[in-house]
Amino acid sequence: MPHQDNDDLRTPVQDLKSLFELLPVDQLRDQPRHGNAIISASVLAITAIIAFGWTKKDALTERFQTARDAASRMFPNMAIATTRQGLFSALAQCGNQLLSRIRAALIQRLKQESCWLLVGRPTFAVDGSQFAVPRSLKNLSFFAAASRKSKGTYKTDADLKKASTTQIAVSLCQHLGSGLPFAWNRGGSADSERSLLLNMLDRLPAGSRLVMDAYYFGYEFWKQLIEGGFTFVVRAGKNIDVLKVLKATGKVKYRNGLVLYWPQTAIDRDAKPIVLRLVEVMVGRKRMFLLTNELELTDQQLSEIYAGRWGVEVFFRMIKQNLERAKLHSRTPKNVIIELDWTMLAIWYSLYTARACITPGEKLSGMKAFRVFFKLIIRVATHSVLRSNHRAELSGSVAANESGRKSEKNSRAYPRKKKKRQTGEPTINDLSDELWKKADAMLA
Repeated sequence: MPHQDNDDLRTPVQDLKSLFELLPVDQLRDQPRHGNAIISASVLAITAIIAFGWTKKDALTERFQTARDAASRMFPNMAIATTRQGLFSALAQCGNQLLSRIRAALIQRLKQESCWLLVGRPTFAVDGSQFAVPRSLKNLSFFAAASRKSKGTYKTDADLKKASTTQIAVSLCQHLGSGLPFAWNRGGSADSERSLLLNMLDRLPAGSRLVMDAYYFGYEFWKQLIEGGFTFVVRAGKNIDVLKVLKATGKVKYRNGLVLYWPQTAIDRDAKPIVLRLVEVMVGRKRMFLLTNELELTDQQLSEIYAGRWGVEVFFRMIKQNLERAKLHSRTPKNVIIELDWTMLAIWYSLYTARACITPGEKLSGMKAFRVFFKLIIRVATHSVLRSNHRAELSGSVAANESGRKSEKNSRAYPRKKKKRQTGEPTINDLSDELWKKADAMLA
């Protein structure tokens, strides 16, 4: 008689293969390769995802060896990259095209989910971080800020040493509805987060909403976002001066908190003011001031939207601390970028796969999901015959419910190197009659 147990118990190899069902294999099969390439595009992509995202080893060589052993068991009759250098060489040839096709497939799936829109728009939390890279000569000349200036421009040795650090700067747009990384850009340690964001706007859907902290401000910066069809919600601090509007301006209907962002430099060159709405809200336990160019959003909507921005901070913490990727290991700029891009894609693919296994409405715990991936890879790479059910294990990757938490999560005795500066409150000035007439004529 048939077995009555309905659990889907499979071998670790079958389990691992099933995790890659979301890859667009047909599209990858059509990916052009150079003439003597023998490794299929899908096998190359799977090996890279395992090596850069699903192994927890200190050295790249160890990560590659684990990925190679796992891939050779999954595809015993197919060619596999045999060396770490071979994997990087193959990814240098067609890695960007593979990344684009896999990313496009994930975006297409995400657009079909109910979480795609938040208050009528695709919404993205924006933040930046830096990852350390080895201090090789090539990395120093490419990533270090000191390589772009003469030593005499630095006032102290401490400033010079700080500018000589080899770090890769990363700006990330995280989809707020799903909590998944969506688009990222990278540059040297001297590149600003704002410029990195502006250079990747073409990868975001038209009409997207960007949620940013107080660093993302500036007349030209906001003007480029508005001209590109984007809206934004940004925290306002003491670094912002706005002009209070007391009545309707031209075609702009009056709303409570209507202000103009119109710095003196813009006034002097007769540039139009930027019409914004300034609101004071409670985000969690903190009182904040938020600026937005969406004048119809309610205070409650703004508070909830900005509260979701914290997820991008948690995402970077997971990558750098929990997954131990705070320092990349490649010694050339080209390989550093390959390592970073495939690490980000592997994390995106992993979290998307794990989300499908938990109960709808529950919040995914990224680290619980990655522990399942780590364990499965080791089973496959070490030829374990223990049967498993990864979907059942991933279904338990749910974040703890802290809705009733009353204590602070910050450690009281954490030895911080520097004290954080307070964001403060924006300065609100009255609009003079002369400027009022000038603004009214420009906005009419």
